[in-house]
Amino acid sequence: MDLPFRLLNVFGIEGDPFSGNPLAVFPDAAELSGAQMQSWARQLNLSETTFVTAVDRHACSADVRIFTPSYEMPFAGHPTLGTAHVVAGLIGGLLDSAEPGSRAALPDALSLSMPAGRIPVRRVGPTWRLSAGTPSFRSPSFTRDELARTLGLPVEAVAAGGTRLVNVGVEQAMVRLESAEAVRACSPDIALMYQHLGGVGPAPHVYVWAYTGEATVEARLFAAGDGSLDEDPATGSACSNLGGWLVGEGARGIRIEVSQGAAVGRPSRLELTVDDDGGIHVAGRVAEVGVGTMHVG
Repeated sequence: MDLPFRLLNVFGIEGDPFSGNPLAVFPDAAELSGAQMQSWARQLNLSETTFVTAVDRHACSADVRIFTPSYEMPFAGHPTLGTAHVVAGLIGGLLDSAEPGSRAALPDALSLSMPAGRIPVRRVGPTWRLSAGTPSFRSPSFTRDELARTLGLPVEAVAAGGTRLVNVGVEQAMVRLESAEAVRACSPDIALMYQHLGGVGPAPHVYVWAYTGEATVEARLFAAGDGSLDEDPATGSACSNLGGWLVGEGARGIRIEVSQGAAVGRPSRLELTVDDDGGIHVAGRVAEVGVGTMHVG
């Protein structure tokens, strides 16, 4: 059995081919079981790998599953944008083959269905933009001091009252820090992450961020899984949750540029918008960098 795949960089920076968060997309995965998808995600060992299980060219939609090397995600941002780019090409190809002699039209808007629900995605110039769901909130059970020790920071580096558990598709701990220097100084303790954040999301996740200007933010995302601690280069789900955090603070009609990934050598840019109605949108550049085929014996 041969399985084609595409390799993309999402949330990249124009002119830097090794920026953004890498993503593998299997566009024809209807015959794979969940266990097989998990095995392929572990084989590739990227932040996430997606599997397209169905495409509806008339509705401009697709069914998608998202896996980290350790577990399935109900929603994730950079896989949503990268998969939308691939699905648009698939739908264009289907339209072309259905109408011989016609030129394939790549859709500028489509939807992806995943365990968290249906996510609308739209092409906006050189970027793709997702529209996130309505945020829900929980108060953390850990203290500010426990959180600071978990992050390897002095307690005064953690903004008082700046932590919420936010969920627009996947729950994460959103932690506002007092400065970009504090964001860069984070050195989480994995044992303490399991102790204090073990009940957050599918696995312990913490997103730290700080303003660097009136409309700019620097952020990092740490996730624990299978006993190891990973840092994500660019996290669209957490950027969406940051939008939820801001909505909870009353923000409307704002646009913020989020920088992430420099600490792991993959500088990334995410565009976060909260519209006048409190809708949350996250956008970024998507570039396809390779294609290949996996051979299953």
